[in-house]
Amino acid sequence: MLNKELFLDFFPPLFSKLYRKYFLPTSWSNLRFQKNGTLELPGGHLFNFRPHESSDRKVCKQIFLKKDYELGKLSRYKELIKYYNQCSLPLIVDAGANIGASSVWFALHFPLARIISIEPEPGNFAMLSKNSCSFPGIIPFNNALASHSGILYLTDPKEGAWGYRTKHFAEEEAVPVQAKSIEDFLDLDIEQVQNPFILKIDIEGAESDLFSKFSPKFDEFPLIIIEVHDWLFPKNSCSKNFLKWHVEHNRDFVHFGENIFSISNRLAGNS
Repeated sequence: MLNKELFLDFFPPLFSKLYRKYFLPTSWSNLRFQKNGTLELPGGHLFNFRPHESSDRKVCKQIFLKKDYELGKLSRYKELIKYYNQCSLPLIVDAGANIGASSVWFALHFPLARIISIEPEPGNFAMLSKNSCSFPGIIPFNNALASHSGILYLTDPKEGAWGYRTKHFAEEEAVPVQAKSIEDFLDLDIEQVQNPFILKIDIEGAESDLFSKFSPKFDEFPLIIIEVHDWLFPKNSCSKNFLKWHVEHNRDFVHFGENIFSISNRLAGNS
């Protein structure tokens, strides 16, 4: 029998893309945004977005349609899944959870996981909480993830609801928000021993502060998925602290789209 994927490799990229979209659909291919502000996900789950907020649609497209956090594209996918299946309680930390699309994606693909979902902006957090209701594994926190616990200030650069940023000093109209460190979140009192699995970071440039302190907790995560923001803050070297941390540890560096996948080389079968 002819292998359709192999067959398509002989055709121009545009033809192959259209064919895969319309003739080789998956359960994620036919998602439709409804006027009432809902998106029906595979399994009948309804995801809520704000119809008037264009960034909500964009983040849904990135995560549910473009599948930014799909691990199947990684050559070490089977190794990561083996680790996940061996965990008593896999832990995912979603820093910069926005309205919850990434947390819900992880909940659907890793149903055994406990997901700490962190979002500092109140409006986004309200949507995150709403979208988390049907997923008991997701625990929303209205905080910021930072190198140290304390008060930060949330600012709005008017780039949509996914563009809020945290700063160490108050500006006009800035909103104070409680920041917590990775240690704070990993020390939460839960009923089972947790096994760090994925740390996802998309915090609009605050990764520079987060990795200014080299916490040993970071390397406990077999997989870190991070978007760095040098493109957003020219001449600020936002990625420098993360890159310095990465090269000082035994990890692979894989780049897909906007995200870097930092994979530990200390998983089972590696030394």
